[in-house]
Amino acid sequence: MSNPYQTPAFDPKQFQDQPAYAPGAANDYSWVSQIRIFAILNAVQGILEIPMGLFLAGLGIAMPALQRLQKNNNPGQLGPNEESMFLFITVLYVAIGIPLLISGILRVAAAWQNYQFKGRILSLVSIIVGMATLFSCYCAPTAIGLLVYGLILHLNPAVNAAFEMRRQGRTADQILAAFNPYQPTLYGSATPAAPPNQPPFGQSPLGPT
Repeated sequence: MSNPYQTPAFDPKQFQDQPAYAPGAANDYSWVSQIRIFAILNAVQGILEIPMGLFLAGLGIAMPALQRLQKNNNPGQLGPNEESMFLFITVLYVAIGIPLLISGILRVAAAWQNYQFKGRILSLVSIIVGMATLFSCYCAPTAIGLLVYGLILHLNPAVNAAFEMRRQGRTADQILAAFNPYQPTLYGSATPAAPPNQPPFGQSPLGPT
């Protein structure tokens, strides 16, 4: 006959309720928590690139109209060299502005996805296409920094596992909780089970009062 007042045996398996692909190591949690930080930085970079891309592309598209206006105001004064220069500036501004605009849009879209632990491939594409800023010399140092930081972050195994968990249907809060090394809520209640034929601990033997 078992002793109803014996202390419940300790079962070490009760703490093994975390998924095998999401270890709760503090180092992994640090990497996973940086996904949202990177998303914010990438969004800021994209927001800065979009206006400049619009400006350069718009200026390039408007250059032929400016050339015609100058011809009308000063007929016969534009030589072949001036016309070639207008054409060169048009092609140059459009060639720089459009990739810069596309880069900014990709960064903002990727940042929105990354903040929800989605769009890992889109994020990698955005930071690689973002190297188009080098041709404009606009925010080029920060673009290089985001490229290096983004590659290191997105190639980390823990970060890759976090994106995979999101693809499997986990929420962002559940992903962060799974990697958090301090998860007291995952271990269940600390109250031991009541002995047989006895009311639960904390409840009066006479029933509710």
